[in-house]
Amino acid sequence: MLWACVALALTAVPLQAADNQLTPDQKIVHVLDRLGFGPRPGDVERVKKMRLENYLQQQLHPERIDDSVVEKKLAAFNALSMSASNLMESFHEDQRMAAERKKAQAESEKQKDVKSGSELADANRRASNVQKLMDDKPGEHLSRIAVAQLQDAKIIRAVESNRQLYEVLADFWSNHFNVDVRKGPCQVLKVVDEREVIRPNVFGKFRDLLEASAKSPAMLFYLDNAQNSAPREPGPGEERLRSRVREQVPGTAPDPVNAGKPRVVGGINENYAREIMELHTLGVDGGYTQKDVQEVARCFTGWGINLRTGGFEFHPRRHDDGAKTVLGHILPPGGGAKDVEWVLDILARHPSTAKFIATKLCQRLVADDPPAALVERVAGVFRATDGDLRKVVEAIIYSPEFYFPATYRAKIKSPFEYAVSAVRAAGGMMTPEGSAGPPLTARLAVETGATFGRGMDRIAGARRKTLNLSIIELGQALFAYQAPTGYPEDSRKWVNAGALISRMNFSLALAEGKFSDVSLPTDDLLRGVDIDKPDLVLNRLDEVLLQGRMSDATRATLEKQTFGPYDSATSTVNVPQLVALMLGSPEFQRH
Repeated sequence: MLWACVALALTAVPLQAADNQLTPDQKIVHVLDRLGFGPRPGDVERVKKMRLENYLQQQLHPERIDDSVVEKKLAAFNALSMSASNLMESFHEDQRMAAERKKAQAESEKQKDVKSGSELADANRRASNVQKLMDDKPGEHLSRIAVAQLQDAKIIRAVESNRQLYEVLADFWSNHFNVDVRKGPCQVLKVVDEREVIRPNVFGKFRDLLEASAKSPAMLFYLDNAQNSAPREPGPGEERLRSRVREQVPGTAPDPVNAGKPRVVGGINENYAREIMELHTLGVDGGYTQKDVQEVARCFTGWGINLRTGGFEFHPRRHDDGAKTVLGHILPPGGGAKDVEWVLDILARHPSTAKFIATKLCQRLVADDPPAALVERVAGVFRATDGDLRKVVEAIIYSPEFYFPATYRAKIKSPFEYAVSAVRAAGGMMTPEGSAGPPLTARLAVETGATFGRGMDRIAGARRKTLNLSIIELGQALFAYQAPTGYPEDSRKWVNAGALISRMNFSLALAEGKFSDVSLPTDDLLRGVDIDKPDLVLNRLDEVLLQGRMSDATRATLEKQTFGPYDSATSTVNVPQLVALMLGSPEFQRH
């Protein structure tokens, strides 16, 4: 019964405010929901006291907000501050160790077939050495836990940071310039991408953000531009290296048919060129052609990375230095690395980019189908300010459309938004070190493994788990979406029966204190309300968790589910169950 009610409510048209306008309190709740990850207990009163206008200006200038408490908590995650070089060193070491462990397993199998004493002694010695590798404890090497550190830091910031709009936009832009951490060294390079590409440019110029992403080793590896090279004859050094490889590796001898002919290596890879236009700037209907994709790919030849240091590098010998034409603009020959600078200028200032970025931001902050007039005005601000992202966001949140009744509770929370907002609504705090269970590094290793799809059966049956693991189970492993599109901004994509059941199970686990890294002050939720007075309990939780937004239909369902044969004078409330049901209600799942 309850599942059906929730499903119907989520797919139905959201309730609108009376008199066709939002009340002052509803505006505050709307701002806390859309420009943050939902209100914490007391937030509505705090914003009311400081005035909504002052709160908005504060959020638009996060540098004015003290967030030292959160940053201190993040100090437990050492990967976040490590250099790209050190992160890559850890990645390569783990790759080597993985190969050694695989070899160790093969050696163990060989022992079964050993006959002679000397062979047995040698085999035992080798097995003893490699067993040390196999016994290596999870989490000792940084690249195994860097992904989980990055994910947990994102969750902590979303739950506890006072810079809520900044965190929402960091999430938006990280998803817009999506990188899947499950692809090779992206698992450590994304740490640098988030720290040096996304977060510093949230309120800067779009052109700067675009260039930072174009030079991001994580992005260049993820979308294969590190392989993008003009076809060329290898130099003497490369030929000597290839000759040594051919001598040592069977099956790599020169092709006798082409013996004596000039060798050609490299080749154009169009992946990044296509995605920078389709997904990062112009949009799929932005007016570019396949020829433009080919020309942009030529501009990006030689634009790569140093796999040893994890840094960006431009390789002139791999660059196509001929003349090119991009979206009608002629780029002269001999441009070298400037080819990309010209391309980024063209893309960042193209009218289609203004419209595409305006549409996506309005979709995130206003509605799944944003009003066309609003999109056009915001695109105009983008063009007029040369892509000033602070001005663009300001235009959205000060627009009349942002406060239209039709936008109020019109979007469905993603799994990440849902989980984080539930912890915030209940007044929860994150405890990175955990209150119980394995040490932090071992726990983080499990979270990274789950992101890569390992150990999910065992995790599903665990009595206690972390918030990060639950978000993975809900279907939104952070920084781990395979397609370059990123997770959908259209919130309707998150509605299905299985997801609703998973969310209800999540809310019950949260209410019962089953998350090892969440501290939940359940007693504070009632503030002395007698649990033998169901009406008062229900009213209090409606005020704290739903800001008084409970519908008559939800109230009737909760009374029936929680109290059984309802008697307001004698029924005793099962508080954790009621909290779980309220966090699973349609009123809470919308924002």
